[in-house]
Amino acid sequence: MSELAKRVAVAAIAAPLFIAIIWVGGYFFIGFMLLVGLLIQREMIRLMDLQGFRPNATVAYISMVILSAGVVFQEYLAASFIGAAVIQIIADTLDNRRREMYRTMSTFYCTIYPALGVLSFMALRMSGYTESAGFAYLLVLLFMIWGNDSLAFFVGKNFGKRLMAPALSPKKTWEGFVGGFAGSALGLWVAIELAPDGYLSFNTFWPLIIIISLVGPVGDLAASKLKRAAGVKDTSNLIPGHGGVLDRFDSLLLSAPVLFLYVRYFI
Repeated sequence: MSELAKRVAVAAIAAPLFIAIIWVGGYFFIGFMLLVGLLIQREMIRLMDLQGFRPNATVAYISMVILSAGVVFQEYLAASFIGAAVIQIIADTLDNRRREMYRTMSTFYCTIYPALGVLSFMALRMSGYTESAGFAYLLVLLFMIWGNDSLAFFVGKNFGKRLMAPALSPKKTWEGFVGGFAGSALGLWVAIELAPDGYLSFNTFWPLIIIISLVGPVGDLAASKLKRAAGVKDTSNLIPGHGGVLDRFDSLLLSAPVLFLYVRYFI
């Protein structure tokens, strides 16, 4: 089986399964997203290790669990952020290794960056007046990102000439970037059609076509920068044809927090 065929086959199974997990919601969804966050951290820590930064994996994992608990039990949200910060400061203070500031900064990055996206996923699912509203918001996020990625790839592959960021991702083009806007619009339309009645409307969500199309590719480039610095093609080989979990969630990690803020302040 070719890599493309393997990629399509895995996506055809994984995408509906992920949507089903989101629909179920509750602690099952929270547990799944926590696992996703920990796997992303594991891959990021590996990339940092390859560059010699040696982040403190134990501290990063514990911090992710504490922050996730704060989102689930929101009365303890402030305590979770304070607790994670205190743990990181204590670990840094007691660390006598050489280049400890590089270790500290990489530990912090491997904590905050994955947590930013994963916790926003959790918060979006719990947003809205009903369970169905939170499900609808995540449909918007997923289908807009998937649409953006797909059309950006198609347009870039067939019509792309002007490289967008050759130092980070030599295959990304400005033509593909523009094509991604159409993909985001198509994804929004699909999400509106699939979502429960009354929770989504084009008039309310159309600004996200611009926002997601700008933010999503930055998340992709952020992951590309990590991989390029570590000298690897994929963050791991966990998902056949797709690489690692970070490879699949790179655009979502920055887009989820932006959508959460949009829902929180404009919906």
